Amino acid sequence: LNFDASLTDSAAHAAHPKTPDQTYEPTYPDRGGSFGIIYAANGPFVERAFRSAVALGDGFNATLFSDAAGAKACASLRRQHRRNYKDRLAGLRCAVANASTTFGFRAAKLWAFTATPYDKSLYIDADAFPCASFQWLHAELSPALERYDVMATHSSMRRGYAHALHWLNAGVIAFNGHHRTRKVFLDWLRTYEAQKAPTTDQRLFNEAALRSDARIMALPPEFNCKSNYKSVRYEWLKAASPYFYRRLRKDWACCKVPSVGVCAIDHECRFPVL
Repeated sequence: LNFDASLTDSAAHAAHPKTPDQTYEPTYPDRGGSFGIIYAANGPFVERAFRSAVALGDGFNATLFSDAAGAKACASLRRQHRRNYKDRLAGLRCAVANASTTFGFRAAKLWAFTATPYDKSLYIDADAFPCASFQWLHAELSPALERYDVMATHSSMRRGYAHALHWLNAGVIAFNGHHRTRKVFLDWLRTYEAQKAPTTDQRLFNEAALRSDARIMALPPEFNCKSNYKSVRYEWLKAASPYFYRRLRKDWACCKVPSVGVCAIDHECRFPVL
């Protein structure tokens, strides 16, 4: 981009010839269709997903998938906070994930991608917190989903630069309702349920995406950032000393560290109290 300071002045701006990036207009206008956020959580993570949804602001659409007990807990949280967040909670649905119980939460997560009630969806992990409003996320992602089928950020934990070029993080994924997209998620779900033991779903997601003919696009890091840079800097503590790693995480307030610039969705941070 042209960062000439004179461009901030409207009179001087007219004297500068516009570069292609400054005259760019989207070639894929938003054709409408419903847009919503989906979560998948079991046990104590149901409350975290609920708090994440409430932070989306007024007028959001969101569905929280869980097992039967989790769906009841979600409904209970709705009743509990109905008075304080009446306008916001109108768009929140609590749904039972009709998934295999073999691997618990992860099977429910993968099943949720095939059961979304929206034409265009944004999946957010239960431990991720939206710093941007639902309206902003809708305006930014919905037009792009006219052109691309699946969008996700590169993983922050990777082995080398070349590995990052095709390794996407499965914690925040935007996708549309095209049949190509559905094939990706069905492949992902079937491959995961075929495993003989629980495994990471992120590797299988990347393999399913590479096998597909879906149009894949990388989101900018702002959509899955870690304002708590310590989560990467001290990742080795998770295995070496889980006790000190958990204590360290207590200081990671969401959306509070300005060193990362704009952060639309913050991952692995301390959620504010409702």
